[in-house]
Amino acid sequence: MITTNTYTPLKITDMSAPRQVPESEIAARAYEIFLSHGASDGHDLDDWLQAERERGAEIADAIKAGSAKA
Repeated sequence: MITTNTYTPLKITDMSAPRQVPESEIAARAYEIFLSHGASDGHDLDDWLQAERERGAEIADAIKAGSAKA
């Protein structure tokens, strides 16, 4: 049985320190990407890098939004 993790946007409230995306979040997103193209082999690195970019961009956007509120 294959279960999927639900993709949840990041919510950052403490802007005092740089953020690093937890590896578990990258792995969950990479798995979702893997499933989205039919679970075909040979794209693992591409899926992982895409997941890193997406999650990293979300952190950057959340930090920018938090800075705008200050």
